Order: sequence, then C-alpha cells, then structure tokens
Amino acid sequence: MVNFNLIYAQSDSTKAKAKISFKDQEDGALDLSQFLLDHNGVLPVIAPITEPAVGYGGGGAILYFHKRKKQYKSYVPPDVSGLLGLYTQNKTWGAGAFHAHIFGENRVRTFTVLFKPDIRYKYYGNNSAILEKNPIGINLDSWAFMQKAEVRLGRSKFYAGATYTYFTTDVTFDTLPNKPLINEIIKRLNINSTISAIKPTITYDSRNNAFTPTKGIKSEISANISAKWLGSSDNFSTLNTDFFSYLPVSAKVNSAWRFQGSYLLGDAPFFAYPFISLRGIPAMRYQGDNTMVAESEWSYNVYKRWSLIGFGGGGTAFSGFKDSDKSEWAYTFGTGFRYKIARLLGVNMGTDFAWGNGKDFAFYVVFGSSW
Repeated sequence: MVNFNLIYAQSDSTKAKAKISFKDQEDGALDLSQFLLDHNGVLPVIAPITEPAVGYGGGGAILYFHKRKKQYKSYVPPDVSGLLGLYTQNKTWGAGAFHAHIFGENRVRTFTVLFKPDIRYKYYGNNSAILEKNPIGINLDSWAFMQKAEVRLGRSKFYAGATYTYFTTDVTFDTLPNKPLINEIIKRLNINSTISAIKPTITYDSRNNAFTPTKGIKSEISANISAKWLGSSDNFSTLNTDFFSYLPVSAKVNSAWRFQGSYLLGDAPFFAYPFISLRGIPAMRYQGDNTMVAESEWSYNVYKRWSLIGFGGGGTAFSGFKDSDKSEWAYTFGTGFRYKIARLLGVNMGTDFAWGNGKDFAFYVVFGSSW
C-alpha cells in the first residue's frame, strides 16, 4: 500500500541544504526526510502489488515535483504530477496520470486523476448461495476520471469538499469450458455500465501526522450520489461513515482504531456494491447493500526506529438491518514491522502479514498508514 497523502503532508522543518543526503544527521540512520522535502524534479517509485483478488504483481510511478515560486511561513508541499502503471499475475493492468495542486497556504487542495484500468477478479455474488461456492470470473475493461477539491473552514479542523467521479466499463463474464448452452446465457449478461457521481464530504481531522499518526481523530461523512441526469446508467447513492482514532498508550506503545460503514440506497451495478475491506480479505469478496468494519492496530517500539505491529478486526456485509443475522462475516488478524523511514515527516514504512477467515493469506508493503 502506498499512501498518496505524501503530496499533502506538512512539516515545520526549515529548508535543508541543497546537497541531498539519505542519512539523518541526528542519528546517522537511513532516512528519506531531506530527499522528500527538498527534492525538485523526477522521482521514480516502485511498489509490489499483493492484493489477493488480483494476484501478485507490481506497480510503478514517475513523479514530477513542481518548484513552488512563492514561499510561505509554514511548509507547503510542492505541486506534483505523475504517470503510473500496474500489472498482476491474473492479467489485471492499469495506466494513468494524476496532478495534485495546492492553492495558497494549504487552504484549497485539488487532486485530478485519469486512469485506464482493466480489472479481472472473481465475483461471489451479493449473498448468492450458488456463486458463493462457484464464483464466476469477471473482466472490467474501464476508463476512470476523478476530480477532488477540499477547503479548510476558517481556522477550524473541519474541511468541506466534493469529488466528481466518472467510471465507464465494458463488463464481460468468463465462459465455461464445454458448456455451450450456458455460455450463450453468460454472453447475454455482458453489459456496458457508466457511473457518474458527485460525492460531497465533511471531514474533521485533528491527527498529529498525515502519514503515520499517533494521536488524534479523523472522522468523515460523505454521500456518493450517482444519477442519470449526471450521465450515469443507474440512480443510486452510498452513504459512508468513517472514523479513525489514534491513541498513545505509553512512550513505546500506540493504538489505532477504525470504524467504517457504507450503506447503499437504490440499485447499483453489481461491481459498485459496498464490500468489506480488510487486510487478508480479497477485495470485493464479501459484498452487500451495507457493510460495517471494525479494526484495531497496536504498535510497540522495539529499538530506535524499529517497531512491531499487531492487528485484528472484522466486518459484515448484509442486505438489510432486519437480515443482519444472515449476513456474511469476515475477520482478519496479522502482524508486521515498521521502520521510521522519514523522521522529519513522521513516516513509517514496513510490511504486514495478514490471515483472513483462517484460510486466506496476504502480505502488504506499507508506506505511511495501512488505512
């Protein structure tokens, strides 16, 4: 996982010397703080992909840091443009470009993405007893565009913003060998679907760090509204409630808590239904009209920059609150480690090893926070 909040991180550090160093002057350890804060130019980024839903693979990006002409009293990160791509073992691939821009002294932030994904995964149905045991392969040959903007409300810790998303895809289902009659039925299921949605958001953010927070709260409520008058194929909305809390327990121990819910209103395309997102659980494996997830992560500082991680959580996907006793449940637990790779920015980097429902295993490369 790569946390792209990197482009929005803040620091009170002063400008370092022109010579780039990968060693921290404080403790002599490997550190990327100066490189990330002062680098103006091209930065290549390579990250492995370990998502169980699409298999192992790799992703890469080329980032260009625009030199800021005006200087402010507080640190304002540079505008960033980038090209990115990915490929996995099940032939899922994607390529695209993005631009992040900040207006003024961190008052208005925008993020623009154009992406071409070709996604292949197994569909287990929305509480379907047949597909649960016999998932069907699906290919989403898509185009996606996203424009996000947010503004800070006065001097408060509240932010208001909105995101526009356009996602169009050709959906094809895998055929079955030696089943010509069934395959004819399957071919009729192939469709073209478009999602055109506006997502207004209100956020409260008191975290002490955007990368690896150890104290504070981030709480957000949003409504993703997809409508035919916007160009969407269907009318539906998704209400999202997100709550993240970071609580230090002692000088060496920190805890983090996550509670998230998604609630669908209307008839959405099957691939747009909310799904349980947990480490160790394949993406889109457990879907429903509604999902709720709870997870906790604990870290223990073992030695200098090194920490051990332990986490666990669970989630449920269900059609309605009256049918919650029939809902699909998923649980996960795991461990990992972190190294403070950029001290001035407070950024940790490491690896997580997760087991989902006692049978699925996955590992993740984490830059910043897992959430």
